[in-house]
Amino acid sequence: MHNNNQERRRYFRIVDQVAISYRLLSEEEGAAAGLGINSPAALVVQLENQISASLETLRSIQPQVHELLELFNRKINLVLALDDSISESDSDQIKRAQQVNISACGIAFPSNEQLKPNDKILLELTLFPSNICLKMVSVVIGSELLEEPVGNDAYIIRADFLDISSNEQEVLVQHIIKRQTMQLKERRESRQK
Repeated sequence: MHNNNQERRRYFRIVDQVAISYRLLSEEEGAAAGLGINSPAALVVQLENQISASLETLRSIQPQVHELLELFNRKINLVLALDDSISESDSDQIKRAQQVNISACGIAFPSNEQLKPNDKILLELTLFPSNICLKMVSVVIGSELLEEPVGNDAYIIRADFLDISSNEQEVLVQHIIKRQTMQLKERRESRQK
């Protein structure tokens, strides 16, 4: 039995706006979980990590160059997300922007369908403002009725990422740190008004 007081989170979690879609995987697809490490999407994530590390070095040394290169990186990620030949959506759903609760190891998001624990899904996420796209196989750990439905969404799906690569995890960790910093800055500025 799960102890409600027991903290099972391994990573910091934030509420964030992302574009998301998912597809329920069949048993055969779920058994072969994991996306190819040499797929175009995986290589883009690997490059994103290398670019982020280099940009962080530039941030304090040359802030204007850092900002310019970060804007170019966002633009390239946006073009890749729009290019069907690279992004190859595996979802039957259209990605939609919605509020999620996300960490480097899992996600909770509203849905219009109830899933079963241990169902495997292929999640497609676009993180903002970087526009980086991630495809991750995930396992459903819970699917409960929302107290108040959000539009057509009556359920909250909680899922852990399966076989997440170190590059994908690092992209998520960096994204969450940046988003939390931005959210704290916005709160501080709104209190000062």
